[in-house]
Amino acid sequence: MIENVILTFETQNSSGAYIFAGLKNYYLLFNTPHLGRIFYNSLLYTFVVPVVDVALSIPLANFLKNLKKSYLFPLILLPSFVPLVTGATMWILMLNPFYGISYFILRKDLFTSVWSIIIIDIWSSIPLATVMIYSGLNGIPKSIDEAAYMDGITGLKKLVNIDLPYIKYQILAAFVLMLIYGSFTFDPIYASLSLSPPFATTDLSFFSYQLFFTGNIGFSAVLMTLMSLFSTAVAIIFVKLTLSSSRSSGRIRFKRLPNRMMPLKLQWFLTILYIIFFLIPFLWLILESLKTNAEIFDIPPLIIPKIVTAQHYISSIFKGAPYYITSLVVSILGSLLALIIGIPAAYSVARHKIGGLKFIGLVLFIYSIPLVILMIPDYSILNDLHTINSWLGLIIVYPVMVMPIVIWMLYNFYIGFPKYYDEASYMDGMGFFKSFFKTIIPLSYDGIFVAFLYAFIFAWGALIFPLAFTYSPYNMSILSPSGAQTLTIFIGSSIGHEAIDYGLLSAASVVSIIPAVIISILVRSKLDKVWRGSGIK
Repeated sequence: MIENVILTFETQNSSGAYIFAGLKNYYLLFNTPHLGRIFYNSLLYTFVVPVVDVALSIPLANFLKNLKKSYLFPLILLPSFVPLVTGATMWILMLNPFYGISYFILRKDLFTSVWSIIIIDIWSSIPLATVMIYSGLNGIPKSIDEAAYMDGITGLKKLVNIDLPYIKYQILAAFVLMLIYGSFTFDPIYASLSLSPPFATTDLSFFSYQLFFTGNIGFSAVLMTLMSLFSTAVAIIFVKLTLSSSRSSGRIRFKRLPNRMMPLKLQWFLTILYIIFFLIPFLWLILESLKTNAEIFDIPPLIIPKIVTAQHYISSIFKGAPYYITSLVVSILGSLLALIIGIPAAYSVARHKIGGLKFIGLVLFIYSIPLVILMIPDYSILNDLHTINSWLGLIIVYPVMVMPIVIWMLYNFYIGFPKYYDEASYMDGMGFFKSFFKTIIPLSYDGIFVAFLYAFIFAWGALIFPLAFTYSPYNMSILSPSGAQTLTIFIGSSIGHEAIDYGLLSAASVVSIIPAVIISILVRSKLDKVWRGSGIK
């Protein structure tokens, strides 16, 4: 962030050297066409997404608590685990006015405005907000539920007057995190850019990337500095809310609310509507990937393929092999590097209070700032290390993205880790380090495994770092490897061209979803513990 501030007063000369430019880059703020539109888009994403997210997440979280069916979680969590550029691809294919499902609704292209980006943001972020709120509802002490039952308070009356006031900090933390999420939309804009009119959907984060990509680094740094100021203020609020240990049962204020439980059949019906909203883009994508080219371009669109073909999958595997390999390698190694650093950090803070809540606050702060802010300084570091467009370059920077969530998850895990394991190993004559490596880590495999899976899915879906730090695909050479473009680039850069192979794009997108499906099933019973809002006990 400091380097971004310094760059705002510099510009590059014809030889590429940085020279002092005074306030020249700041003057561009008032002389850039379409900047007003870009600010408007940013504000719209910032405030519409969190309001809708929280409004929809509260009833869904309450349904999940009442229904008590763990198999619902993979269905609901799936959108948040899918690479966001893949999610955008699904919606683009589904909302195409000629070949998509929107032909039967409005016969209008719904993917050329800011509202289409908002739909994708909401679709992908509701699961996370739901998990945060659900974990809060699930953590309400039984004594409060029993007291409400004795007082004859139930249903919506209990939810509004007792439950929600008790978890107000989780709700506020979810709102602020969704505020950050909506503020810096990138992947859907990148995926839909060639389909939309110029600047129709662009926000500050994407415009900053475009300036960086075209060499206008000084002005890009100005916008990133402005975003840093905003994100820092919001991130501080998020940290304070997340680490808050204050809880209160609240007071009854609304007496005319229904005082009975919603029928379970109605709760099931509404939950199924949520699931349909989450899953219908997946279904359309899979159907597209199994159609022949002729059926894909049928007008009116053919929903169920008459001829099922695997040709698109075969083609995507052969053409996308360099991208698949790169994504797999850098996601695994980058996540492992984050674990090597994150495991001892989380254990030291949770068990021995080294760094304390200030360190955890810093971790959450880094987690909540947009990655685009780190793009310019990270590029400078990789350029100095001569690792641009290489696997090593991505492996170095990926931990910046995934380590905060690794430390936060493992911190919550170790907070509840029984102390008698440490004490028993000390009684056996083990020192601190031997106890950590011989006792603590082997007994932590469950938590470490979940943290690794979560880190992997973040890295697997990364787009902005590969876009900024690579420019060619892996050359498939073991002796002299070069190139490091990832699967997300393979998918995102294919959208919008006239000669686009929709079948290939659909198949590649389906393949990119496979890790998300597996991981959402593996971690379904553990994710709510991560977002309890605090690991403090």
